[in-house]
Amino acid sequence: MREGFFSSFSFLEKLKEIYSSCVYDRLHQQTREGRTVYLDVLSLKLKTRLEGVELMVSLFTTPGQKRYSILRPWLFGHTFAVVFVFDSSRGVEENLESFREIKDSDKVVVQANKRDAEGAVPLEEIKRIFENYTVIPAVAKDGVGVIETFKEALRIALHGAGKAFRPS
Repeated sequence: MREGFFSSFSFLEKLKEIYSSCVYDRLHQQTREGRTVYLDVLSLKLKTRLEGVELMVSLFTTPGQKRYSILRPWLFGHTFAVVFVFDSSRGVEENLESFREIKDSDKVVVQANKRDAEGAVPLEEIKRIFENYTVIPAVAKDGVGVIETFKEALRIALHGAGKAFRPS
């Protein structure tokens, strides 16, 4: 991976490291430059505190390249939670262009990543832009904010799954 090139890949890598005993499967293909090719997948098998139920969590990242944008609406429509990784080292408009692809806004947590980058977009500005969402500051490559983001995404997902599977 190229020095300084970290993204949602770093988020999954840190989760894989933190929950190493729970990793069920990992699929990642990347270019020589460290860019994700197609999808990046991490599956975790977690035990819940509720009656020891096992929970299988599959996490997917999508590549940022425009040619893969056709995948994102389909993926977002088949998930219970979406982590939008806001790249603090890039401009606001570039991030918002990616965010506009997310259609279901009630299942989003925003991870303000790369908080350590020189000239990072101020956190207050990110929180203002995403005022209706939980915004978690992060430096994913160092593990900062990773667990907090994952827990918030799980909270959203479990709430959504509960709605989806309630008897009518």
